Amino acid sequence: MNPEELLEKYAAGERDFFLANLTRINLKEANLPKADFTQANLSYADLSQANLSRVALGTADLREADLEGADLRGSDLSGADLMGANLSNANLSLADLTGADLRGATLMVTGLVGAELVGANLSNANLIGANLRGANLNGTNLTDANLSNAYLYEANLAEAKLQNTKLHRLLYNEQTKFPKDFDLTDTGACLIAPSVSLAGMDLSGVHLPGANLHGADLRGADLRNSALIWANLSGANLSGANLSEADLSGADLRGANLSRVNLEGANLSGTLMPDGVLHDYQHVC
Repeated sequence: MNPEELLEKYAAGERDFFLANLTRINLKEANLPKADFTQANLSYADLSQANLSRVALGTADLREADLEGADLRGSDLSGADLMGANLSNANLSLADLTGADLRGATLMVTGLVGAELVGANLSNANLIGANLRGANLNGTNLTDANLSNAYLYEANLAEAKLQNTKLHRLLYNEQTKFPKDFDLTDTGACLIAPSVSLAGMDLSGVHLPGANLHGADLRGADLRNSALIWANLSGANLSGANLSEADLSGADLRGANLSRVNLEGANLSGTLMPDGVLHDYQHVC
């Protein structure tokens, strides 16, 4: 089946493409929500920027497929073969990837909020900057995977395999579950929580909207270009920190130590300053 035939059938109301042989098909930017591609062969297909929300792709063959920027929210990819697939910048929030094979897949800056990844194989996968907030990674194989700069707030990694997994600048909170006795020391992962010590840490470009860092030690921290919208930084020690070009709009800085802080170009719109006064100006020059 060629792209034109498939799109014509979909436009006519057909949704069932079960077991279809669509290897190397070009469906870039196609609009195919709720279609059924269960067990279809989509290996090497171009599905970049496609709308595949709530699509059935259970046990489908998606080896080496290009899904960059695709919308896969709420889709069923359980048991799918995604080995070597490109899922960079894709949205897989609330998707079911239970038991999926994602060995060597690229998931840079991929949205996986609330996704089910129980028993999935992500060994050697690239998850740099991925958002895994609330994701279920219980029993997931993350051996040799790269989770640098990823977000794992409230994620469940109990029983996950984390041998040689890169966790540099990975952000997690007190609700994140790691395997029992897993030692985070020297991994470079950062706990985001009240009263935590992040002194001297390189947190440039991090996204921490609404983060609770009350009383945190952020002396000398590099927070350039960071997003701290509505963050609670009350009582935090930011002495010598670099907050240039940071977005602190709506943040709470009451009682914070801002001595020698670099706020050049920072957005302070609606920010509560250390003295409790609401900042009136958007940017600091």
